[in-house]
Amino acid sequence: MYQNKFSEIEVRQFWDKVSEIYDVANDDIGDAHYQRFKFAINYIPKKGPLNLLNVWSRTGNANTFLLKHNPEIKVFNAEVSHKLMQIGLRKQKYKTKKISQVRLDILPYKEDSFDAVLSLETLEHCSQPLLFLQELRRVLKKDGVLVMSLPPATAEFALRLYDLFCLNHGEGPHRFLPSRKVKKLLRAAGFDLLKHKGTLLIPVGPEKLKALGEKAIDKFQNTFLSEFGIRQFYISRA
Repeated sequence: MYQNKFSEIEVRQFWDKVSEIYDVANDDIGDAHYQRFKFAINYIPKKGPLNLLNVWSRTGNANTFLLKHNPEIKVFNAEVSHKLMQIGLRKQKYKTKKISQVRLDILPYKEDSFDAVLSLETLEHCSQPLLFLQELRRVLKKDGVLVMSLPPATAEFALRLYDLFCLNHGEGPHRFLPSRKVKKLLRAAGFDLLKHKGTLLIPVGPEKLKALGEKAIDKFQNTFLSEFGIRQFYISRA
C-alpha cells in the first residue's frame, strides 16, 4: 500500500507549531489562498439541505464561503491540529459546533453520512493517502461529490522560492504528487473522476499578470503546462 515516510503525529505537531502565524501568512497572499474556496463552491449544490464534511478545516476559513453559497448546508469540520481549531473558534470563523479533531486514516463518521466532502490541500500531508481517500469514499453517500485540491509535484520549487522571499507558515511533512498519481489513487479508492483542472499558474504579482497566467493554463489544460499550476483541483463522484 502506498505510504509516505512521515507520520500523522509529525504532521499534527508541525501545524500546532505554526498555528499562530497560519492566518497571518495566508492573508499576505489573500487572493491565492482564498481562490481554493471560491473555486471549490462551484461544485457544491447551491440550494437545498445537505451535509458536507470539510477536512481539513484549519481555522475555519471555508465556512463563510460555504454558508454564503448555500445557507442550508450543515458543515462538519474535521481538523488534525487542535491549536488551529482553537484559533478558528476564538475568531468565531467556524460558525458551527460540528467540529472534531481527527485522524486521517480513520474518520469518526458512519458510512454514507455526507452528500459532499471538501478536502483542500490535505492529501499531500497524509501518511497513508490511499487510506484517507478510502475513508472519504466510505463516509460519502452514493453519488456524493468530493472536491479536492492539492499542489502538484512541480510546486516544490515554487514553494522553496516562496519560503526564501516571503512570510510563510511552511508545509511541514508533505509529498506533492503528480496528477497521474492522484488520479490513480482516486480510482483505487473507488472514485470516478469528473474533472481535473490546474490553476494558479502565476499565483502572485500584478493582477494583469496573474490573469494572463490563468488564461494560458485554461487554454492548455491536460498538457504539461497545466501541471505547473500550483493548485490542482479534482472533482470526483463516489
